[in-house]
Amino acid sequence: MKTSADDNVIIVGAGLAGLSCARRLMQDNIPFQILEANHQIGGRVKTENVDGFLLNYGFQVLQTADTEARRVLDYNRLELKPFAPGAMIRIEGRFFRVADPRRRPRDLLSTLKAPIGSLEDRLRILQSKSRSGSSLTITCPAC
Repeated sequence: MKTSADDNVIIVGAGLAGLSCARRLMQDNIPFQILEANHQIGGRVKTENVDGFLLNYGFQVLQTADTEARRVLDYNRLELKPFAPGAMIRIEGRFFRVADPRRRPRDLLSTLKAPIGSLEDRLRILQSKSRSGSSLTITCPAC
């Protein structure tokens, strides 16, 4: 991309994409301005300190095979940690682990025992997954 000193580059949003764009422009010594509606940068990914507790918001999963992420991020310095697919759901003060038993077989019993939907609902989800090849998603509107 060829630019001249008269060109004005405006980046709308200081989320991950906007900041990545700004980084690239800085490397090429291209002046820019970032416009952000929020009071902090990071877009949907942010951490807030509330009464000494760190609350993480937004997209917390990094697809490490993503070519742009591999190019821009230093995975070793980030000290990334894998996590188990699934969810811990709290209902009436108790936690229940729910996961796709094909990806995490050891969670089959806890998934079947979790008081979320009916057994028939879970079987239908598993059947639809085997037909479509898509990932298992369980939504808990009360959580």
